[in-house]
Amino acid sequence: MNHEIFEALFDIVTFFNQPQQDRHLLQAARVQLDPAALPIVVRVGRHPGLSIGELANQIGRNHSSISRQVDKLMAAGWLEESERRDQRVRRLTLSPAGQRGLTQIKVAREAAMQEKLAGYSDAEQAELLRVLRRLAKTLLTK
Repeated sequence: MNHEIFEALFDIVTFFNQPQQDRHLLQAARVQLDPAALPIVVRVGRHPGLSIGELANQIGRNHSSISRQVDKLMAAGWLEESERRDQRVRRLTLSPAGQRGLTQIKVAREAAMQEKLAGYSDAEQAELLRVLRRLAKTLLTK
């Protein structure tokens, strides 16, 4: 059973990591953003104050790659640096424009998920949410 759980989780992660999914989402949201930047925007939106190093760890790319992407997002008006107590660590927040863009992305993502889960009853969706929240808590607990 554990192997089957892993396989199902692997399929889900694969679905969400496909660049084509991000392109469709951004197109549906009518947002001009490089699909490679989407994980950065979403994570900074969920956790304002993340550092570039933390982003690199979460996304699985190297620090310099994330740093270059962050510089582009800052130049495009999506991100801002939050308070910088340590000159070596850049902490990030979404700019007001970034917040608006993320809201558009969330609306498009919600519509896409509603479409994918259309065959699930309300009770099944509630149960799925309960189990996923429990799993997320279990996986993230140290």
